[in-house]
Amino acid sequence: MKRFFTVLFCALLLVSFNEFGHVSAAPLPVKSKVNLKVGKFFVLYTKPAPPLVDENNRLLVPLRTFEDLFGGKISYSGSAKVARLHWLDHEFVFLIDSKNAQMDGQTVVMDTKPVLKNGAMFLPIRIFLDQAELKSHWDNKANILTLDDGRILVGDPFKNFDGNDLYSNNADGAFRINDFAITNKSNNTFQLTINATNITGESNPKGKADIHPLVSFGANYGGFASDSYSRPVYPAIREVNVNGNVSISQNFPQKEVNYIITVARLFTE
Repeated sequence: MKRFFTVLFCALLLVSFNEFGHVSAAPLPVKSKVNLKVGKFFVLYTKPAPPLVDENNRLLVPLRTFEDLFGGKISYSGSAKVARLHWLDHEFVFLIDSKNAQMDGQTVVMDTKPVLKNGAMFLPIRIFLDQAELKSHWDNKANILTLDDGRILVGDPFKNFDGNDLYSNNADGAFRINDFAITNKSNNTFQLTINATNITGESNPKGKADIHPLVSFGANYGGFASDSYSRPVYPAIREVNVNGNVSISQNFPQKEVNYIITVARLFTE
């Protein structure tokens, strides 16, 4: 696997600063469903935990993700448990465990509330769909929310993938990513296994489809890891029948993982 680094520090520390200013080393999930897609990118993992669906069947995303991936600006008061988010030309204010939020100084009552998980604040994304005209659609069968708004595809993981993609002429929608699993390996690495279903309505010939993950690391380790120069993924994905399932596995450094994203596409070349 080829590794590409934008920042590299000599000390490979497994710690980072979360939005509360505390030092933490979030463990990677053993297994998780995939609930969020942004453009062509399935978002598998967002430190310190994947996007989650709460008891009200609402999707929640870590506060830091809105800045790192989606181009917002955040601030957080640990003592007051209040977060401010400047995003989509609006200012939002959220309070942990409260359904009352603010947008541009006006109170908005949500149908669920922000929560703390693994030391991080998670925000309901529904408010942005309803109040800020964030373009999206919901896949009822897969229970995946897709954000179709090009304004938010600004984070480094998205840019790093596109900047190292030698197979950019492709068609999104080869597979539905169902879930993923992470297995700790030796030498400070982990194996990422992605499970997917063919949704094209026809068989995908061997080598025609591609599931290609990218792992983004925090500042202490720096950069990202992806097989950009060997795309499509090696070995080539086998033929997958209509509605058939397939799994792919790759190994990555287990060093302060911040984000894991992947595409699932058909090659048109």
